[in-house]
Amino acid sequence: MNVAIILAGGVGNRVGAGIPKQFIEILGKPILAYTIEPFNQHPDIDAILVVCVKPYINFIWEMKDKYRFDKLLWVTEGGCTFQESVMNGMDFLRDKIGADDTVLYHFGASPFISPDIISDVIRVCREKGTNAISTTDYILLSGEKKYTTGVLDPENYTEKYINRDTIAVMNTPHAFQYGFLVDMYQEAVESGVIDTVEPHTTTLMYALGKRIYFSKGSQRNIKITTKDDLGLFEGYVLEQQRKSSETVTGDAVVFLGDGFEESEGLLVVDLLRRAGLKTIMASIMEGRDVRSSRGILIQADCLAENVDFEHAGLLVLPGGRLGTKHLSKSDLVRKQCLAFAKDKYVAAICAAPTILADLGLLTKATVHPDFKEAMGPAEITDEPVVVDNNMITGQGLGSTIPFALKLIEIMTDQETADRIRKAICYRG
Repeated sequence: MNVAIILAGGVGNRVGAGIPKQFIEILGKPILAYTIEPFNQHPDIDAILVVCVKPYINFIWEMKDKYRFDKLLWVTEGGCTFQESVMNGMDFLRDKIGADDTVLYHFGASPFISPDIISDVIRVCREKGTNAISTTDYILLSGEKKYTTGVLDPENYTEKYINRDTIAVMNTPHAFQYGFLVDMYQEAVESGVIDTVEPHTTTLMYALGKRIYFSKGSQRNIKITTKDDLGLFEGYVLEQQRKSSETVTGDAVVFLGDGFEESEGLLVVDLLRRAGLKTIMASIMEGRDVRSSRGILIQADCLAENVDFEHAGLLVLPGGRLGTKHLSKSDLVRKQCLAFAKDKYVAAICAAPTILADLGLLTKATVHPDFKEAMGPAEITDEPVVVDNNMITGQGLGSTIPFALKLIEIMTDQETADRIRKAICYRG
């Protein structure tokens, strides 16, 4: 189980808005709602806990209903410091999750968070078995300040260079195996170390000699701290809205979600385009960047919601365990599959035919052997490609080329399919 803990207990004095910064509205929507949304939409997040400044607890529940945050299960009161809020969230979950579960702490005023960052911090935490933190390299020139005051202090200066290649810039989300987190804080309290460090989990870990592991970060993933940051975020939201209003038209649409199988997605796109079919790579993630099952970063042509589906004739669902999981949880994907099933073509390969089976669209199909039990009453064969009326299914990565050639034959003609077969020297 993966639980996102959103820290919304601060007051944000530096913004000067008179209310905690996480509750400031940008284009009619609280910053905190923008922050929660990517976690609520992420398929690997099972539940969300908001650690909130007390006067706003009821507001959180109202926000849950307004924005349909179905994964927001709990709200608890925050502490006076970051450390206390972390501990409040940790203690709240003691009877709700297990030691092997993963918790992700994230600032409520950090709305630039993206799905790939969430995915990677979970992945690294699981691989290391203890923790991971979203981190970026430091890219600017840097020097050590003579005094701890700000750089605008006229008495402050620098005379010592810091090698920026040695600096890791850490941010949230910070993921922990829950049992590791509980044991660490127990050690810190019993030893008295918790009273000797700055009120942050990272400084506590350093004091206890714990190793902090890096996961993917982004220079864009900033925490809103000043009025300038508010303007920056408003511009970002406006740009996202502008992009979402642009429609893209094509003959075929290949849906891509984090964890898609590279060959089953990109090779299909390659061959369809060779055949002259305008083929759209449509991201079902928050942005156009999609990370494949082997960690390759792909930039899709557009967001799936920007596609003009009315003029497309074919939908393609690549496989991959995580990719299929993302596709299956997408309301847009499910809606369009049902719509296309009426009078157009829908194709799925590897694990993805299970989505069509779940929608009741298959009578005869093929699927990767690992997923046969998820195919319901459909008749399953071991053929590499099966065409059942306007439903086309492929068995797995090894059948990607015949799968794509069959789609070309259906969408154009046999002559075109044979031409592509000859051009790529495929003799299967």
